[in-house]
Amino acid sequence: MSDDLEDSEQAELGEPLSNRRESDSFTIELQKTLQETHEEVAARVEPGEARTWEVARITVEQFKPVPFVIWRLSNFVFGSSGNVNKISEGMVYGLKKLLLAAASDREMGEGGEVRTTREALDILPSDVIAGMSVIYAICRRLNTREFERIWRPILDDALLRARIGWELGSVSPKFGPGKSMLAGFAGRSGLAVQISGGKLEQARRALELLATGADIREVGLRIYACEPLQVSAMLLSAAGCGRDAAFGTVSFATKEAVEIENDEQRKWLAAFTLCELAREGKVDLAEGALWETLGVATEADQEHFASRTQKISRRGHGWDWLAR
Repeated sequence: MSDDLEDSEQAELGEPLSNRRESDSFTIELQKTLQETHEEVAARVEPGEARTWEVARITVEQFKPVPFVIWRLSNFVFGSSGNVNKISEGMVYGLKKLLLAAASDREMGEGGEVRTTREALDILPSDVIAGMSVIYAICRRLNTREFERIWRPILDDALLRARIGWELGSVSPKFGPGKSMLAGFAGRSGLAVQISGGKLEQARRALELLATGADIREVGLRIYACEPLQVSAMLLSAAGCGRDAAFGTVSFATKEAVEIENDEQRKWLAAFTLCELAREGKVDLAEGALWETLGVATEADQEHFASRTQKISRRGHGWDWLAR
């Protein structure tokens, strides 16, 4: 499936010289976006914490999570606060294998063979296509990096949380499964990126700490000088998911309470929090305001989500087609 994305990049960017110019322009824009996110976060937190956000920004700049074609897709779908824009067939050129795998998936799609992009677009909502494309691009980027033995189980946990997010979004008409997938994925993807970009000694030490039950926040701070959720927030920003996605995650990642600016940021924070509680088997501890924020109105929907996530945590995410 990875060749699929490479072909799309070539088709979109044209001849080598045009390719380089587009790539350079995107790199500059990526750095600008991350710098703006960093500056806005730094203005909200204590000076000592601002330094850790700078480390997170640099980590994601070096990682370069998504190519331009994926950023364009994500930014188009999620770029307008609170809105999800419908995509055309031209925007997913080169992603055919990914779309067919998703549309054929038993849970996400039809559960049977899907053969054409057009058919897949009729099955998959735009937000799901954008969300899974971002996750796929990050997984693909990780697959080029070292220390897979250590970060792979963490990535699998991130995908499990994304699967939980998909379930949450399926009962949340106010937020939707695509954004909920990303909110869940953010719970562990930052740590996988940190480990993949560090040194072998750091990766081994991270594994040792995790084996003792250390919290991932502690692992990130002690070894990589920033929290994994800070990296996740910057990943969402760099992936074109919009300012609200990053700042909803920021609100969970900061030590002190951070002012939520709008309802969309509040939804991202609620989705992230519920995915974390579900992964820990603590959905019953969720406050009513979290469900209300996402429009999960009935106890039946809440119980359905709790039941489904228990099964997913036991059986695994089943999305190997997304991870490779």
